[in-house]
Amino acid sequence: MKKLIVIISLCFSVLLSACGNWANGQNNYIDGLGVDLSGGTILSDSDTHGGFHGDGYRLQTIQYSDDSLENAITADGNWHNLPCTEKLNTFIYQPYDENIIIPEVKKGYYYFYDRYSESKDPYNDGELLSRYSFNFTFAIYDSEAKILYVCEYDT
Repeated sequence: MKKLIVIISLCFSVLLSACGNWANGQNNYIDGLGVDLSGGTILSDSDTHGGFHGDGYRLQTIQYSDDSLENAITADGNWHNLPCTEKLNTFIYQPYDENIIIPEVKKGYYYFYDRYSESKDPYNDGELLSRYSFNFTFAIYDSEAKILYVCEYDT
């Protein structure tokens, strides 16, 4: 019985420790960008997901102190030099959602991944504005300010 109590206590401690890290913004980055984001500091994190269908957006702003992220981005084939494509630019800067505020970045890189279930090429935004719903992830890295803006958008 004592062994069972010790095991349960240990499991509970590990669980609380993991929850504490999440609440403090540690290891709480949007996944799926193909690069390690762990070297940054989260400046802001806004998440409106949570409705009945999981609709909403999550927008993070992450600051880096060195060029490690930029080096990883340039090594990954799914990141592209700015400017963004016309459709992605339209979505971000005209904007479709006034809560998604990203300053215009002149020098850096962008990433797009379409999570729409019928997407033919998830790294191509060609069909982005021709749908009734959106399910995608995009990121813009400002290489001068060393700031990454990451957004998951779901409708």
